[in-house]
Amino acid sequence: MKTHTFSIVVGTRACNFKCPFCVSKMTCRSAKKHDINWNRFDIACRIAEQARDGLVNAMFTGTGEPTLFPDDITDMLHIMNKRFPLVTLQTNGALLTQIQLNKWAALGLTGVCLSVADYDHTNSNKLMGMEGLDYNFWAAVDMIHEAGLMVRLNCTMVKGGVANTHAVENLITVCKDNEVEQLTLREVDRPGNPAGAPEVADWVDAHKPDGFAKELFNYLTYRGGNRLPDLPHGGVVFDYRDQNVCISNCLTESRDPNDIRQIIFFPNGEISYDWKYKGARIL
Repeated sequence: MKTHTFSIVVGTRACNFKCPFCVSKMTCRSAKKHDINWNRFDIACRIAEQARDGLVNAMFTGTGEPTLFPDDITDMLHIMNKRFPLVTLQTNGALLTQIQLNKWAALGLTGVCLSVADYDHTNSNKLMGMEGLDYNFWAAVDMIHEAGLMVRLNCTMVKGGVANTHAVENLITVCKDNEVEQLTLREVDRPGNPAGAPEVADWVDAHKPDGFAKELFNYLTYRGGNRLPDLPHGGVVFDYRDQNVCISNCLTESRDPNDIRQIIFFPNGEISYDWKYKGARIL
């Protein structure tokens, strides 16, 4: 089987944001705090290394916000010891500090993926359940670049945010102004049979800009975007106005039986290839 991402779960479901479209509430099966099984973590690293031919990226992620547990990230980077050429951190960015980013860059972190919901930081905070928060993710972009790290902006497309081509054009313009290396646009979505949090599924159903991802693909093509090679998990990438733009999805489900998309390490030592199904166990 091919795999494309080594997903390293940090912490618990604890989060400093209250995104009403949170995918992990609908798909993740554990919210407990566990001591990290370091022996299993090393095994997970070795399994991921064996998938090197197809492996694109090792990513610190979480069922909540990983940066609530910064010491865990530091300890894991020490053990990884630069064994993976691309190592990124998925975060909302509100807790990042320059000192932390510099330290992690020295230990092998290569990029940060910032989760946002609009190009306007105030509206982005509102859509992510944090209206009134004094946080500007564009300042986080500057800190990440100051540490010599790459930025990928992961924008979840919902009604009231980036849900039309005018908003996309504005987002691309601001990304270029801030030298954002990669932009990923994902139409908000939910699994067909969410494991929990029916209120989240209901919110997604009410705010999903149905069909906009397809409309955006046609728009970028019509406007002269140069299509680059697709990502292994199906993300469609364009060079549009000299900006990297990827149209992807919020879920990690694959229809290819030979493509498991990710290896997932959970802090309790479980190694799996699916966020939702406990039977998808490797170790």
